Amino acid sequence: MKIFSYVLNFILIIGIIGYITIVGIQSMSPVFVSTDLDIKKLKSSDIFSCDEKISDEDNKDENRKIDIVEEDADKKDLVINDEKNIITEEVSSSPQKVTSDVLETQVGSLSGYGPDCVGCSGLLASGMDVRNGNIYYSDSVYGKVRILAGDRSYPYGTIVRVKNSRLSEFIGIVLDRGGAVGFGKSHLFDLLYASESEASLDEVSYNTTFEILRYGY
Repeated sequence: MKIFSYVLNFILIIGIIGYITIVGIQSMSPVFVSTDLDIKKLKSSDIFSCDEKISDEDNKDENRKIDIVEEDADKKDLVINDEKNIITEEVSSSPQKVTSDVLETQVGSLSGYGPDCVGCSGLLASGMDVRNGNIYYSDSVYGKVRILAGDRSYPYGTIVRVKNSRLSEFIGIVLDRGGAVGFGKSHLFDLLYASESEASLDEVSYNTTFEILRYGY
């Protein structure tokens, strides 16, 4: 019996060792994993297309930068223009210095006379003959002007702007004298007409303004 039990134990041990050996061999066997890889071949045209896309994106970025720079420049120009406008408005609103050509201003009466007046010869004190009814003088600067008799302090050729008379505003030139004409006399200036009768129609202009623009020729 003892021998038989020894034999059974031996067989059992051999069986266990054999099982362990088989299991170990199976666990050590290599495992092959099959995977299907899809390999895509890249064409040169695809590479160029990709480069073009990248280049387009870069160009877009550059264009955006340029647009931003131009927009900032436009804003700066607007600011500068606004500043210029403000400066212009300030200058225009500031008082301007007015340059006047008036050398002297007198207020007095203006009478009229003709070359045929009592005691008149038709020749002016300056020597000009007005017997033909000519009441104008052609000045090199002021053009066609009316003839006046004035105070002796005004040399011949003195230019006078006459305002607020019975006539419209006009330019005159002193070419004659008169016994009742001048400072401290009946009238400050005397205006030459074509005839004495014509002069009497306009009568005397009082509170007339005389602006002296030039002394003599």
